[in-house]
Amino acid sequence: MKFIPLLKCFRRGMVFVLMSSGLLISAPIVQEKSKQTKPSELFKRDSNSQIVIPVIGLNLHLFADQKSDVLRKLKFGEPVHFDKDSLESPKEDWIPVKLEDGLSGFIKRSVVRSVPPKQYLSTLLFEAERMIHSKNIDFTAKQEITDTIFTISLNGKFTGDEYIFIRAKAGYFLKKTVDLMNEKGIKPDNDPSTLEFLKHHQTKLLYDYNSGKYYVDSNYFWKLLESYPKTKHSDYAGYLATESMPMADCGVDLKCRLEEMRKGKLRYLYLFPTGNYVNLYTKDLVTSLHSMTKDPDSIPCFTPVGEGIKSEISQMIRYASEIGPREKKQILPHLQILKKECFR
Repeated sequence: MKFIPLLKCFRRGMVFVLMSSGLLISAPIVQEKSKQTKPSELFKRDSNSQIVIPVIGLNLHLFADQKSDVLRKLKFGEPVHFDKDSLESPKEDWIPVKLEDGLSGFIKRSVVRSVPPKQYLSTLLFEAERMIHSKNIDFTAKQEITDTIFTISLNGKFTGDEYIFIRAKAGYFLKKTVDLMNEKGIKPDNDPSTLEFLKHHQTKLLYDYNSGKYYVDSNYFWKLLESYPKTKHSDYAGYLATESMPMADCGVDLKCRLEEMRKGKLRYLYLFPTGNYVNLYTKDLVTSLHSMTKDPDSIPCFTPVGEGIKSEISQMIRYASEIGPREKKQILPHLQILKKECFR
């Protein structure tokens, strides 16, 4: 007797077996039901987690039902806590929560991030940065995100390295939001909410009357890292301080050009001789200084040389004398040329 191999064909969830007799027999595939998490397990998990709201305008429902009344919309990152005292147990896609003002309700589990407490800050800032960088998020939403991060940074729950990290990120989000405002030409005079936003952050902002633009004051970041100089993220704050320096239109004004370098990139090298951005800033400084000193006779040190120029050169030499040896070797010779030409 000759045997014919079985031929299995899969079609639309059925298994078809072609027998030697030529008959086609179908057999149903048994599909396992998705395993439901027990309410007790959900309760335990939610009790040991913190909730991050990664969206704008999440609905807070009265009951664990999509059709139930919406008590109000929640802001991005708004602090909410698992409500252990809720009369209704947590469900597969609903979390009973309580807000800081005491209001209770339910939010969709699938929309939020529930994370261990140690991951709360990193998750919050990751989601905030994702939103800030998104081109699909409008200016008003970015104001809300920035305000939320600043508010959370001052709730007293973060200290040391965590504090400088969230404060630095908050400043960065403010910078990106203000940059967008400048780019879009949004004027606070025509927008009350923007005016209120700027007033709220006025101690951290500078206004350039010539360009009509707002900038985050780099001193916000410098003061932050000076208060916490040896934390894990102080180097990041130094980078933000340097990058927040507005580009000065110095032209051939030597004092202006030297001051810009000293207050920004050279200051970073002085404070963080082994920082992550040392190579980048050293290269930039050497390029700028080389363009100024390659022809000593063209250095604009006209007699009488102002005390402002001399002071800048002296301060830069002092900074450069205390940075890393490799960087010092590249930068100091150019400053010595400036001193020779301007101190005669």
